[in-house]
Amino acid sequence: MLKLEDLLEIYPEHLWLEFSEKEQETAWNQSSVNHDQNATACHRAFVNNLCLNTFVKWLEDEPDLPEKFQIPAPSPDLHRQWEFVNGIELTFNRTRLVLIPTEQDNIDEFRIPQEWIDIPNWVANYYVPVQVNLAENWLRIWGFISYGQVIKKAKYDSLDRSYCVDNWDLTADINVMWVAQQLCAVKELKVKPLPSLSKVQAQEIIHQLSKSTVYSPRLDIDFNLWGAILNDNEYRFILYSQSIKKSHNNLMKNTNKIVYNLSSWFDNIFNEGWCSVDDLFSLTDTRAFQFRSDSVLNEVCVKGAKLIDLGMQIENKSVALLIGLSPQIDNKVGIRVQLYPASGETYLPAHIKLSLLSELGTTLHSVESRSYDNYIQLKRFKLPLGKHFSIQVALKDVQIIENFILEGFASSDI
Repeated sequence: MLKLEDLLEIYPEHLWLEFSEKEQETAWNQSSVNHDQNATACHRAFVNNLCLNTFVKWLEDEPDLPEKFQIPAPSPDLHRQWEFVNGIELTFNRTRLVLIPTEQDNIDEFRIPQEWIDIPNWVANYYVPVQVNLAENWLRIWGFISYGQVIKKAKYDSLDRSYCVDNWDLTADINVMWVAQQLCAVKELKVKPLPSLSKVQAQEIIHQLSKSTVYSPRLDIDFNLWGAILNDNEYRFILYSQSIKKSHNNLMKNTNKIVYNLSSWFDNIFNEGWCSVDDLFSLTDTRAFQFRSDSVLNEVCVKGAKLIDLGMQIENKSVALLIGLSPQIDNKVGIRVQLYPASGETYLPAHIKLSLLSELGTTLHSVESRSYDNYIQLKRFKLPLGKHFSIQVALKDVQIIENFILEGFASSDI
């Protein structure tokens, strides 16, 4: 994996900003004010808070900026927005700027939620993509695009209601935006008005949306109706309240408070509910585990790579969590985590999510299955001895969390 110094040399035209683990913790605390939020909305708020805090810190240290920004203060309204939509707005000299963070590694296009383009009260003059790397503690601002250019060049994706802009249509150097803002008059943005809703209509729509899943219902109704709800502060507040109430009533969260010490795995001693690869093969239908003789794990693991059956039933389908351990010479351990279908299934359930969590519960990395994935895996990571971490498996309103620590291993294991 390339280091930040290497990335700076390869992409000098982009703005690269670092943040500390303490700053991650601060953003997480800001995002956890409402414990009834579903996990997706809470993580979205965390990433947006981290993006906002880091960008604002850079702004405050930049003496050459033409104008002071109006920085949105932490408020319940921000969390009501992030319950449903990704992105954060800043204002300077009557110019509106929207930061859109993403955690994707490979970025070939900039996806802007439709709400930021087609809702009159939300539309902005400029849109800025921000790549956030939680594991490496940096974010990358890889350009900007004006509203007018979005309208001219973006492709609309109806599947997730996003406007998609190719990389080459972005202006890479964000400083060009400051210059343009100084030289050009701010244009009034003309957006097609959304329908006016009576209170009865709005109540019926909100009631319909409240029957949706605990996740964002933004794709469940016609966009004009959805946009009209979000465009009105009162209706957005009511919708948010209904969403929080549903999350509180329906979220089933199975959090295992036991912390497993993985050190014993090197002695072939497993914790309760866990077993070796051979034992799992003997206990379950192995067709789903004919995954190239564990070739992926053999590339990275010296000892202690074990296949784990959680015994978890989701939609009447079992999944198996696989954790591989590889001792390093620097008193760290390399860890590989994979998720496979079990009990004869060929594919994982669609949209099942595998996540690495820090000791504080912050999501450091996650992957999500598609319709025909026969396994998913996290990026290999290394941790020092004594460091806690957690692995989360989530689908819809079900979450399973397993907590781990590796206290040490014998020198013969290295």
